[in-house]
Amino acid sequence: MIAMQYNIKLPSDYNMDIIKKRVKDNGFKTDGFKGLEMKSYLIAEKGKHRNIENEYAPFYLWSQIEGMNKFLLEGPFHNILNSFGWTSVNTWQVIHATVKKHKDIQYAIVNKTKIMPRDDFGVLFDRQKKNFELWKDSKWLSSCIISYNPTTWELCTFLQSNHLEMINEVTDGGLIYESYHVS
Repeated sequence: MIAMQYNIKLPSDYNMDIIKKRVKDNGFKTDGFKGLEMKSYLIAEKGKHRNIENEYAPFYLWSQIEGMNKFLLEGPFHNILNSFGWTSVNTWQVIHATVKKHKDIQYAIVNKTKIMPRDDFGVLFDRQKKNFELWKDSKWLSSCIISYNPTTWELCTFLQSNHLEMINEVTDGGLIYESYHVS
């Protein structure tokens, strides 16, 4: 499995209702997309949930590379590039994942942490497995994805819930997103 995200930073005075309308009008288009296990349309608004910036940052979970390639190379991603300009796409190899799709608004965090050269991979990944085991059966959590990128040596933890207070407890100070649609 592959986790994927692109982050579109928007001006602090940007009308985020434009992004919400975009998601409302187009979010359904990835429902059932081949190989897509989950897409969460993440929106962070400056001044909301203590966020200091505006950002549109969809997060994906792919079951296989062919679907991701089709999305990125054969058209749908071109809509993002045409609307917002050139952007990088972050990808991570998934270690653990559980996804429960909900129709109601979800809150999410994406914690990215550098894996340092001195880190013991066995200890690091055992810790992640223990965290996943604690979180995956939690009643408050709808999605948990733990992944890593061996090129940048970055650990990525995606947590999503409809309980804002729980998301606040596990954030590392990063943005708190709202997801207005989950495919």
